[in-house]
Amino acid sequence: MDEREVLRGRIRDLWHRTQEGEYLNHTGFLPLDLQSYAHRLIREDKIPERSGSGPFCMFSGGFPEADRKMLFFVPSYMKEEDVEEELAKGEGAFTCVKITAVRSGFSSPPDHRDYLGSLMNLGITREQIGDIICGKDEAFVFAVKETAPFICGELTRVRHTTVTAEIKAPSECPCEVRTSRESGSVSSERVDCLAAHVFRLSRSQASRLIEQEKVFADGRIITSASYTPSPGERISVRGYGKFRYLGTEGKTRKGRLIAIYERYI
Repeated sequence: MDEREVLRGRIRDLWHRTQEGEYLNHTGFLPLDLQSYAHRLIREDKIPERSGSGPFCMFSGGFPEADRKMLFFVPSYMKEEDVEEELAKGEGAFTCVKITAVRSGFSSPPDHRDYLGSLMNLGITREQIGDIICGKDEAFVFAVKETAPFICGELTRVRHTTVTAEIKAPSECPCEVRTSRESGSVSSERVDCLAAHVFRLSRSQASRLIEQEKVFADGRIITSASYTPSPGERISVRGYGKFRYLGTEGKTRKGRLIAIYERYI
């Protein structure tokens, strides 16, 4: 069965359980495309997305800039801040695992792909793992609460590096996103032009990625190459990275726009 159809049934089932039983339910970690699809289903089924007089739903991935998030169905006696407080303390549906290299200063530290590959080799499914934040000698992995002890007990190597792992409350994990402010000339503010410039692609390559539903603006799938993001929107291109578009500041002598953006590094 298609994963979107599976998610559709899952969302309706969890929402029904929350309405009937008045207790907290949640999905696994969802990638951006399934989050976008979930938003559509929520609107179609008229499920409230803010706390009010009854149950509602919300997304959380542990920190504001998280790409992978869980969808929570929250009973009427709880508020958004209640859920976020539990998660921050490590008492909610997911927690954080700090992975540390036994020897620091190695020449080629593991990257995101290395950490993810090692976790998948343990038999962990992708929906059990949220964002992975990599540093020089350590990484912080958001994981389903029940999966975290297994990671700590079984993960001993990442690529050629010996590691140790320990559970940390998400509030103890440094989740500051590093960005680099950059600029460049583009022919227009269309998303295909911006993505092509930022990731050094041709316009046709950028357009194909949009057709393949691999480009997102603030988590929403972009289906038109002519889409023009507003200043402040975060553009994600699966397989390439993400940037926050900040607008333009004048033109070049040849009349091209000078686009300003923050690239995530």
